[in-house]
Amino acid sequence: MAKQQYKQFSNLSLLRRFNFELLLQFLAPYRDYLCSKDGFQWTENLLTFPYQKLMRILAVPDDDMPEMLHNGLFFIDELSTPKGIETILARLKDENLLPPDLSREDIVLYAWLVDPKILQSTHSEFAGFRVKKTEHCFSRKPLYPDVSQERLIALEDDLNDWFDSINKGRGVQVMVYERGGTIWFHLRRGELLKNDCDLKNNGQIKRIVYRPERYDVVGYTPCDCEFEIHSETKREKNIYCKLFGKHLFNDENFILSGDKSTRYTLSPLKERGRDALACGDVDGMDWARLTELQAMIPGKEKYREVYKSENGLFEDWGTLAPQANKNYSFVLASFLLRFTDLIRPKTLTICTPNVAIFERGVQSDMIMKWLKTRGFITV
Repeated sequence: MAKQQYKQFSNLSLLRRFNFELLLQFLAPYRDYLCSKDGFQWTENLLTFPYQKLMRILAVPDDDMPEMLHNGLFFIDELSTPKGIETILARLKDENLLPPDLSREDIVLYAWLVDPKILQSTHSEFAGFRVKKTEHCFSRKPLYPDVSQERLIALEDDLNDWFDSINKGRGVQVMVYERGGTIWFHLRRGELLKNDCDLKNNGQIKRIVYRPERYDVVGYTPCDCEFEIHSETKREKNIYCKLFGKHLFNDENFILSGDKSTRYTLSPLKERGRDALACGDVDGMDWARLTELQAMIPGKEKYREVYKSENGLFEDWGTLAPQANKNYSFVLASFLLRFTDLIRPKTLTICTPNVAIFERGVQSDMIMKWLKTRGFITV
């Protein structure tokens, strides 16, 4: 069994913070196991309870620890964070399961006692949100997905068949959450089988074969027609696009990817020049300045002609425009955007056909509104 130290149970002061009655209820099913270790003697008297010995047993689980006790330690320790406690507290309140006198230290422990699935699903959700790199795809129109249980089961069945066909097993589970206008789908699935060795405390080695667990993420923001997909391979991303479209939107081609996923265009700069930077109709936005422009040279697709100016390219556009516009395709543009509530302007970079780079924050909605209003977004 892999060794892992659990912070909540390897620190005496943290262990003592748990409500004593809840801690006893958590440990009671494993009383025989505890009493077989390190001279531990079970007592229900708070004053004589052997916290020191309990800490030594729970801090680093051994090979004999019952699986459910090990799972409980893992989930309680993983989710005893401000964000974890806040999320679990909200779920307990939603299900009318929260006693009025429960302290913050006991919320995660209490949730495990009430229903371990609360912690398991919360941990799965957090695991999905830890991904840092996603690929963006788009749809031609805003449409809310059908996330009924029947549709999700059909999606899981098709994903199971596909992953099984590439030797990554079955057991796919799709979990759905909605936050800030984005619908998140977290996909728990298996990877290729792994062959490893388990070194026991007595020095013996046991060969084990297991299938590691993995989480992929698909996020969809209907109002922006935008998908964010995190997957291990391009094949997996493509199958997600196909099957999500098929089961949740009744159209296998609903999600546009690859060459079909044209999202951004720089044609407004060619067609309207300085007027393409107008922002008076976007509340909270003071001005926009074009600082860099890259153009593809006809017949030399591997080369770019680059125009830069800290003061804004439109200050010299009278001399640059004839050259830049002459049969050139604009492929990248960088802007400085000034917002009323911020001291420093933000940078926005558009790389055609489907990349926009900017810092996510409270100004994200203003940036997207400006891009749509000025015609930089095609879908």
